[in-house]
Amino acid sequence: MALPGVWERYKQQFLENISDGFISFDRHWNVLHVNTKGSLLLTSERDVLLGTNVYEHWRFNEPEFFAQLRQVSESQVEAVFIEYSQRLHAWFEVKAFPSEEGIYVLFREVAAFVQNVQQEKQYFHSLFEQHPDAIYAMNLSGYYINVNPAAESLTGYSRTELVNQHFQMHIHPQDLPQTKQCFDAAAKGASQRFEARIRTKTGEMIRMKFTNMPIMVEGSIVGVYGIAQDITQQKEMENALQMSEKALAHSQRIARVGHWEMVFEKRVSYWSEETFRIFGFEPRQEPVSLDLIMAHIHPDDQKWVEQQINRARHGHPLRVEYRILRPDGEERIVLSQREVHSDRADSTKMFGIIQDITEQKRTEQLLIESQQRYQSLMTYNADGVTAIDLTGAYIEVNPVFERMTGYRKEELLQLSYSDLLGEDEAAQAGGIWDSFVKEGAPFTLSSKLVHKEGHVIEVATHHIPIIVNREVTGYFTIWRDTSGQKQTDEILRQSEKLAAVGQLAAAVAHEVRNPLTSLKGFTQLLQHQFPTADQSYFDIMKGELERIELISGELLVLAKPKPERFEQRCVNQIVNDVALLLESQANMSAVEIELTLESELPPIFCDENQLKQVFVNIMKNGIESMKDGGKMKIASQRRAQHLALSFTDEGCGIPKEELDKIGDPFYTTKEQGTGLGMMITQKIIQHHKGVMQFESEVGKGTTVTVLLPIEDM
Repeated sequence: MALPGVWERYKQQFLENISDGFISFDRHWNVLHVNTKGSLLLTSERDVLLGTNVYEHWRFNEPEFFAQLRQVSESQVEAVFIEYSQRLHAWFEVKAFPSEEGIYVLFREVAAFVQNVQQEKQYFHSLFEQHPDAIYAMNLSGYYINVNPAAESLTGYSRTELVNQHFQMHIHPQDLPQTKQCFDAAAKGASQRFEARIRTKTGEMIRMKFTNMPIMVEGSIVGVYGIAQDITQQKEMENALQMSEKALAHSQRIARVGHWEMVFEKRVSYWSEETFRIFGFEPRQEPVSLDLIMAHIHPDDQKWVEQQINRARHGHPLRVEYRILRPDGEERIVLSQREVHSDRADSTKMFGIIQDITEQKRTEQLLIESQQRYQSLMTYNADGVTAIDLTGAYIEVNPVFERMTGYRKEELLQLSYSDLLGEDEAAQAGGIWDSFVKEGAPFTLSSKLVHKEGHVIEVATHHIPIIVNREVTGYFTIWRDTSGQKQTDEILRQSEKLAAVGQLAAAVAHEVRNPLTSLKGFTQLLQHQFPTADQSYFDIMKGELERIELISGELLVLAKPKPERFEQRCVNQIVNDVALLLESQANMSAVEIELTLESELPPIFCDENQLKQVFVNIMKNGIESMKDGGKMKIASQRRAQHLALSFTDEGCGIPKEELDKIGDPFYTTKEQGTGLGMMITQKIIQHHKGVMQFESEVGKGTTVTVLLPIEDM
């Protein structure tokens, strides 16, 4: 932060104490400064004069006076002349000096000249001696001819020690060329401002700000005046500010936050380095036009952003998100916050920061998608799903669990895990729950859930830990109603019994019918060869043989599956039931069952129990074929007027030349198989007017596809 200039303080202290009237103008003849004497001579208050044009208040002979001032301004050479004031009825000596800002003018009454000279000397001497900054005078050779007490205090040298010493003795060697150049320029009439380091009497090196100006006597330069100010602390502050600005720029780069300033009247904006980087530009010092900024805002956001800028210009704070397009075509999302400030009536500026929030927005979107997936899992899961905290209290439940328990969500959130279990179940589950919670591991329990109406539901629960910041904060619980599983297990056992009986019946019928055919043939042959024999014997033999044939036929009927009761059923539900039934066997064989079932499939007319037997046979074959474990993939979909169910395993596979034999009696690829299971399966599908297809590759697995008609049966 720059400190007030030495010359400004010189004017404030010196000019107010001189007897002359003083006034300074800028290059447009506006009053920049006027001392008290000057305001009295101009018969106007100083506050009225400041900032006004000189033509409005000057009381001298205007044509001649302004001709003199214009000459000074154009030639940049000082002038001394006498002017008479008609209003004050007095003559004045006027001195005009060119300056960097414009013109300085001193004027005094000639009659009091001698007295004023004495006063000026006293004033100047007081100013010289009492000035807080170091002031020195040098001859044209660069030797000190006088210094004030502040210079003595600053350098540590006395006036006697400094006088007749050359200024070069105290300047740092690296700064000497510039110091000498500025001295020579001042000795030729051009005031100079520069910085240099000097060495004090104690050897300390301090940084100084110097102002050198020529000493004029009767129009000739006789020496150089200088004012010196210690700016060591100022430089330290500036260095600290630079370090702070660098730290700010570094912090902005890390946080991807830039700042900017917009000047509405010029339609330009000044950007920080990070703002350039956010927009994909190389940092530069030049202002950025508003048109260029708008060109890099996404076309769909441009109109809206411009509306928000106009709102902010009228005093509304602004916080707006929009998309930008970088020069390389990459789209980014930014957040801009703005505030408008008017420093003058004709100038309005907008200050703001801009932050690249693309990654934040992507994270928010991923979080939203994660929440939606979580909500989908909770809402559309076929099983009851709950979230339970470490105290066992419900913190989230899905609709299936509401229907399963008969309680509304609002009621369940006031209950705990043990409230829905029987007393014995709650005590047992509580102990198990506590032990598993301490371990933070998933676990599975079988228990009885008490419905709101009082009846008991048998359930299997699978508990999965909720881990947040590497700590278990609760458990997700999946509740599966297993009340109907016993009935399904019974059906499975009956199906297996029927299959065993059918296998036995088929085997017995097969073994009996071959010799039975021979016996019937030989009996008929003997009857023809011995016509005289008692025919009643042959009739008895033929009757018994027919009885045996009838019995074997009944065995074949037992072995042949036939539908008994066709009803409309959902195939997906049947597959789900069988998959649940065989889940334990699959787990023991390290087999994962993966279901991909198309939703909203139409129901078909079928015998549910017989289709379960079909699916059990196919899935058991697949599981048994994967001796080292694997995955059983089951999929359902509609194909025109058929429902297609595919069962794919990763087992040993079947050679292509053997595929046509599947379903033949007693053909099997298993060591302990009878070869009747797939025969029965195919018979059931045939009775359902369906088709079975087989695809297999040795070492990779087998796919069995079942096609069932959709039309009414």
